[in-house]
Amino acid sequence: MNKTSSAVTKVARDMFVQQGSWALGFLSIVLLIYFGVGIGSSIGVNVREGFAEEDFFSIAYRSTKGFMLVIGIISAYSFLSYYVRHGITRKEFFNGAALAAVYLSLAFPVVTALIQQIALMFASQDAGSTSLLQTFDNSWLLTLVSFGVQILIYYLMGWMIGSGFYRFGWIRGLGMIAVALVLISFMDALWQFELSSIWEQWLPVTTDLSVTLPVSLIGSLVVILITLILIRLITRRVTIKM
Repeated sequence: MNKTSSAVTKVARDMFVQQGSWALGFLSIVLLIYFGVGIGSSIGVNVREGFAEEDFFSIAYRSTKGFMLVIGIISAYSFLSYYVRHGITRKEFFNGAALAAVYLSLAFPVVTALIQQIALMFASQDAGSTSLLQTFDNSWLLTLVSFGVQILIYYLMGWMIGSGFYRFGWIRGLGMIAVALVLISFMDALWQFELSSIWEQWLPVTTDLSVTLPVSLIGSLVVILITLILIRLITRRVTIKM
């Protein structure tokens, strides 16, 4: 293994372990909320309509997007400065951080699904009856693929936004938020989720339109590639803040 490959592997491994520990902490909080809502409902506490019927996986599916966005932003600030100060090149960091993001996006859905199965042992819900699984024809494979692809995109958006602020400061950095919003909206239109309605004002995309899985995956891949290219262009000659 040459020096570059070793450096990339080290960055990928270290970031995956560190961010993976944050992810486990996040999932622990979501699990506590899930059981807390269940206990509250059972003793008569007023819980928002529909929330009490949701399973752990469905709650994590939505909330993880925000979590991945945040740790993506953190990676642009904390990790970049740390590794470059310790002799890692910007290119090596970029490659290693991208690999870590992929690893995390693969592991997160699997771990969440495992926790879901354990949680169901203590709950009265049926995994096959949840609205989320029904969206994907009760297929765990499709659900996990959707989960992984979407949280990877949210992580990359956070990384891109953080990189923009890191290099350009607050004024021009705000432009990266606009770019991220457009890309996320396009991605959500493909998967027909929370932000798809934004596109309905300008494009013939509606939540009633049936988008096939291959189209969603290909479109998401395009979004991922565009975002990675933008991140690389922003960070390749960025001045490291000490």
